[in-house]
Amino acid sequence: MIYIHTTYIITAIVFYLFSYIYYLKISHGLGNKATYLQMRRFVPCAILAVLPAALASLPLSSPLFLIPAVIAVLWILTYPTLYFISNHKVSSDFEFHFEAVFGLYFIAWISSLGILAQQVSWLAIPATIFITLAELIMLAIPIAQLIYYGLYKACINENGMEMIQETHYNEIIEYIKSMPLTLNITAFFSSICTTLIVLFFNYQELIILQSTPIINLAVIAATAIFLSIYLWKKKHGVFIRTAIVEFYLDVKEYLATNLQYTQNMQERISKLQVTSLNKSQKTQTILIVIGESASRDYMKAFNKEYKYNTTPWLDRMAQSKNFILFPNAFSILPGTVIAVSNAMTEINQYNDKKFYESCSIIDIAHKAGYKVHWYSNQGHLGSADTPVTLIANTADVAKWTKQELNQIQYDESLLDYLGELDTTKNNFLVVHLKGSHFNFLNRYPESFTKFGTAGKYELELNYANSIAYTDSVLEQIFNYAKDNLNLQAMVYFSDHATVPDKRRSPNFEGLASVRIPFFTYFANEYIAQHQEVYDTLKKHENFYWTNDLAYELLCSILDIKSNHFDETNSLASEKFKYKREDLRTNCGQSKI
Repeated sequence: MIYIHTTYIITAIVFYLFSYIYYLKISHGLGNKATYLQMRRFVPCAILAVLPAALASLPLSSPLFLIPAVIAVLWILTYPTLYFISNHKVSSDFEFHFEAVFGLYFIAWISSLGILAQQVSWLAIPATIFITLAELIMLAIPIAQLIYYGLYKACINENGMEMIQETHYNEIIEYIKSMPLTLNITAFFSSICTTLIVLFFNYQELIILQSTPIINLAVIAATAIFLSIYLWKKKHGVFIRTAIVEFYLDVKEYLATNLQYTQNMQERISKLQVTSLNKSQKTQTILIVIGESASRDYMKAFNKEYKYNTTPWLDRMAQSKNFILFPNAFSILPGTVIAVSNAMTEINQYNDKKFYESCSIIDIAHKAGYKVHWYSNQGHLGSADTPVTLIANTADVAKWTKQELNQIQYDESLLDYLGELDTTKNNFLVVHLKGSHFNFLNRYPESFTKFGTAGKYELELNYANSIAYTDSVLEQIFNYAKDNLNLQAMVYFSDHATVPDKRRSPNFEGLASVRIPFFTYFANEYIAQHQEVYDTLKKHENFYWTNDLAYELLCSILDIKSNHFDETNSLASEKFKYKREDLRTNCGQSKI
């Protein structure tokens, strides 16, 4: 029978309460699912943190437990705290649960390896070296973040991470030399002393031979094997999913793909031919608004039977000849990155083009003489977001609210950017909304609540409010562009849809997650000068369409001819070749 002393049980409880309560306090915009999920997830983490020590009767004052415990606390506290201090006033939702998971499991991993090494005398020296190296590396990461914060008074951001990764080692040496001599000496001797202290205490502990019951030892060995895989595996390991490591890898991926995209872009642009057929002598604005997770099933303008009036502005606009609503639009899959990158480039489900070889609508607009602005309330970097970010960065002006410390990240904040457009030039404007991305409750100000109780977590009602808020934001964007920017055409579609009361899955689970809203607006002047485009779209308003064909639609609206424009893919062309039976979703694997 395995007996666990009360001290270990109390320690596990303390670990659990500390990590879970701090997680709740340091996070923003948690939904009920996340709250209850981490409530359960932290239980095995806390138990496993003390289990090897308990099974081997290892004192909690032992370096094999105490040193990794200190490192664990630093991981749990450092990045979440620094991020919170720097961003809590402007970011509506963030959470860091993998920091606690990694920290607690790290204790279990180190202590289990140390206990196993104590069983065999000749393992003392190699185990001391390995464990000390692991501890020092894991200690250096939060320490480096604290130093960065001390220097710049902010949590490390994308610019800081890019600077670190792009800095040549000679520049690092020069930077160190530029620091005060006393600081360099202090830092050097502090590092040496820390290394020697950790080495000494680990070695003193590991040369002590321990005799642990074979059953207990088997459990400890299984723990060590499990954590050696679970913590460090290259895909979906806990370490690479912690916020700071994931952030590091995202920036690394971005820099690598940026180089490839830029190299290919120069060759691609040199071969791109664009002829503008636009005869207007006045400067104008073409506007594209990309929504997020909006389903037309929950929009009164598209679904008259829906019980909540979530689209009062669009309902009114739909009565005008200038607006065309398309009730049969679909996304190519329920995921932002592929949907948006396909919508904005030549890539679609029906060809075999590659991202790095494809022209974007930004390239086309540039060649047609437009100044391009891209304003986004989405994330700027992420290994998944890289294609969208790369496309956006080819605009003349590209800005993200998440990079602006003074921007509260509701979609209304994007309105502040519109005053930057120069009305003496032709402008091509892309606005990327946060829309109805989960957690829906965080997508609109509490004061905006129209359905249900303000601040109460109710999935469908929260979602309906987010749809209504998007309708209001679209109205404000439209009115400003119409009144101030000579808006000639506006296109709105969502990246994908969602089912608010259904847990989102990485797998395709039916058309409900891809039924998107899609509408166009054309000014009277545009209609008069491009009657064929308007008439064709009006004729095709009930056609089925997928948003990876947005590139060709926008080419038609810009009224251009190009060697990178297939008119048969354009809904605004009489040559549009697709019928419902031809169209696909789920990246070409499922029929509409």
